[in-house]
Amino acid sequence: MKITGRHLVITSALRHHIESRFERLVRYEVKLTHLEVILGVSKLQHSAEVVCAMQGRRIQAKASTREMYATIDQLVDRLGTQIRKHKERLAEHKEPVKRSVRKVLRQATRKEEEEIEVVRPARAVLTLEDAKRQLDPLPGSLVVFTALSSGKLQILQRLDRDRVVLIDP
Repeated sequence: MKITGRHLVITSALRHHIESRFERLVRYEVKLTHLEVILGVSKLQHSAEVVCAMQGRRIQAKASTREMYATIDQLVDRLGTQIRKHKERLAEHKEPVKRSVRKVLRQATRKEEEEIEVVRPARAVLTLEDAKRQLDPLPGSLVVFTALSSGKLQILQRLDRDRVVLIDP
């Protein structure tokens, strides 16, 4: 850890405070490299900046208050927030719902090769009346939904202009 002061002398108490606050980042279980803390004073504003690398990615945080110790605390909190967000992005390996709505799977049958498109629409929790309102007026249109009253998967299909069928699989 490199601590630099701009228009400021780094005292041992200030250095100890910085090191003790940065020890809190150990709980995120990441290795911070090239850690550089820059402290500065301009009139009545105390500013702090940290630049480091985490898993090859550059992270930077800045904070400014009227007191140096509060500025350091705020700086460590901001850096911790960035580390936590980065770890959450790595943990969220599932596809978002919008992307998984439509997946194309290609299967080759033994007799002849034909492409089969599998569509998995998002199922909304609706009442029967809401599902009727979402149904297109074209014959053959479908609405796949989970019934609000029973929690069961149901399909609403329009046969022709005046007839609608509820399919309960």
